[in-house]
Amino acid sequence: MGFLRLVLACLVLVSHLGISIAGYNPGVVAVIVFYLLAGQVVGKLWSRRPQHEGAWGACCWFYQDRLWRILPLYLLTLALAALLWWSGAASPFLRKAPVLGDWLANLSILPLNYYMYSGQDAFTLIPPAWSLAVELQVYLLMPLLLGWRWLGIAASVISVLVFIAAQWGWLNTDIFGYRLLLGVLFVFLAGDLFNRNVAWAKGLLALLWTLALAYALFLLSSGIHRPYDVEVALGLTLGIPLIAWLLAYPPRGIWHLWQQRLGSLTYGVFLLHFPALWFLQLLLHDHPSAWMVMGISLLWAALAHRFFEQPLWQRFRPIATRL
Repeated sequence: MGFLRLVLACLVLVSHLGISIAGYNPGVVAVIVFYLLAGQVVGKLWSRRPQHEGAWGACCWFYQDRLWRILPLYLLTLALAALLWWSGAASPFLRKAPVLGDWLANLSILPLNYYMYSGQDAFTLIPPAWSLAVELQVYLLMPLLLGWRWLGIAASVISVLVFIAAQWGWLNTDIFGYRLLLGVLFVFLAGDLFNRNVAWAKGLLALLWTLALAYALFLLSSGIHRPYDVEVALGLTLGIPLIAWLLAYPPRGIWHLWQQRLGSLTYGVFLLHFPALWFLQLLLHDHPSAWMVMGISLLWAALAHRFFEQPLWQRFRPIATRL
């Protein structure tokens, strides 16, 4: 999945530079596929939990792995972004003088998902981190949702109902159909279905794909386009068969090694592309090209992974859980 994840991160990057495809936001499509992948990964990780340590021990093991996966590079990027802000970086996401609450929100990540109510996007050092906050909330809930099947089923049903209400316009389509946990939790849980080699799981995935395809075709043919109904439908339509195919036919040999190396850059590109943009703007006193932003993001991601993430993981993360 490494190459796919890197392509998705690059789509998020170009979308934040104002680049669209036929009027649609490729970054939103990529985020939905990311959600499916995240669900597949954490579901697989949870299946590897140490059974002998009991429920509490398994939860601690799971949370520890996810925190070591997410926080080190996030905090490093946060420090870099703060330095660039202090150096004079200008952005709609840095338009207010921060107070203590703004710094705490950026450090703790979770409040960033609720910027539409708090106005936190007026000072967000890593703008894409609102979606990372969604993932963190999912990680907090996953041991419960996967450990108690009835709870996972109930959460999926509620999430689907919220999503449908957003598509009908009863709720804000952008907020409840794409950004908040309630409307997208079912996408993460659908990702876990890829790990289950049983007929009902395959049937649910096929049903979800069929409905997403029908909805995408309806929106495209009718000309309806609210933020971001078409992109979310396309993310499900494209993501489900693509992930299924890659799991059925994983790369081997040298290509397997290369896709692992490329995949290791994904998280860095996702986090670092706004600091890369701000750095180039300060350096050039002009708006850089997408290729320049992508090049700097890839370079920084490679350096951060090799000299920062890897040493920490070798010390603090079990080899078997590096997902």
